[in-house]
Amino acid sequence: MRGAAAKPAEELAGQLLLIGLPGPDLDLEARSLLSEISPLGVILFRRNIAGTVPLGELTRAIRAGRDNFLVAIDHEGGRVHRMPPEFTHFPPALVMARRGDPSLLREVGRAHAAELRAAGFNLNFAPVLDVHTNAANPIIGDRAFGTTPEEVIHNALPYLQGLTEGGMLGCGKHFPGHGDTNLDSHLALPTLTVATHGLERLRTLELRPFARAIAQGVPSIMTAHVICEALDPALPATLSRKVIEDCLRGELGYSGFVISDDLEMKAIADHFQVGGAAVQAIAAGCDACLVCATPSLIREAHGALSRAIADGVLSDTLLAAIAKRRDKLSSKLRKLERTAIDSLAIGAPAHRALAERLRPRDHAQTVA
Repeated sequence: MRGAAAKPAEELAGQLLLIGLPGPDLDLEARSLLSEISPLGVILFRRNIAGTVPLGELTRAIRAGRDNFLVAIDHEGGRVHRMPPEFTHFPPALVMARRGDPSLLREVGRAHAAELRAAGFNLNFAPVLDVHTNAANPIIGDRAFGTTPEEVIHNALPYLQGLTEGGMLGCGKHFPGHGDTNLDSHLALPTLTVATHGLERLRTLELRPFARAIAQGVPSIMTAHVICEALDPALPATLSRKVIEDCLRGELGYSGFVISDDLEMKAIADHFQVGGAAVQAIAAGCDACLVCATPSLIREAHGALSRAIADGVLSDTLLAAIAKRRDKLSSKLRKLERTAIDSLAIGAPAHRALAERLRPRDHAQTVA
């Protein structure tokens, strides 16, 4: 049992969660979730975005009175674009990378940061650091910055630098690599077999962009719901201490913040209870878990984490290490938020011109 001087288990558990909200305003359910759970942050989706003005009102309401609160979104360009028409819609990462000018990707990162910050966000779950090596991959494809590790490094890291220069926290994903799967982890649990993805292959291909991003100081990394047999034949990476603690933190030396992908994705939810998965992910080395859609499952995760903390399943030592990494992330966030916000950034002419410059010359161009 935890000592009397410790924070309540429910409060500590909330700081291990980033949650989704039901709709485009702070209705009774949304306010109840924020009040009950006191999460580390929220992630917004298309269902939360009714327009540019309502979005700004929503993010201001969410952040009111909450210091170091994360307001996150997946904003990559291409298929992963949830913003109203006023926002600049950039081409997919692979299309932009094929223009052969990493300095332009750095400008895209700055543009994304400027527009997102003007809308009230401070964390972008980008860049994708997966290497697109499987043309049949149903989920990564042109979201990747290249088909070789060199190409990903050459293009994704300048984009990450641009995000940082624009005052936005970035997040490299999906560790240890989702680029060569033939299943979408939103719908099923992919496996990278040891026969095709042995340690040597992983170290020379999938892991290299992550290693370089770590060297560049990537503030957060998101895990993949993928079984990588060479690292752990039994568990998805998100739930595996061998993947997160031994490989990511041990072998690659990452001391930053680790966030799970959404625990409601079927790769996890079809095989584990969401509450149990949240506890297992934190025990494995994640610093926070995403639970993105269903209020009952968000509450389930919070309840399971609260009990695991109260019962000592998640030890004080583990929680102290997480708190240290969370404080480090908050410190980075405070520094980044000193960057001035440009209220005219959304859909700025310079951003639209950049997006047009990066579109394929041949609009029939397909992903290789």
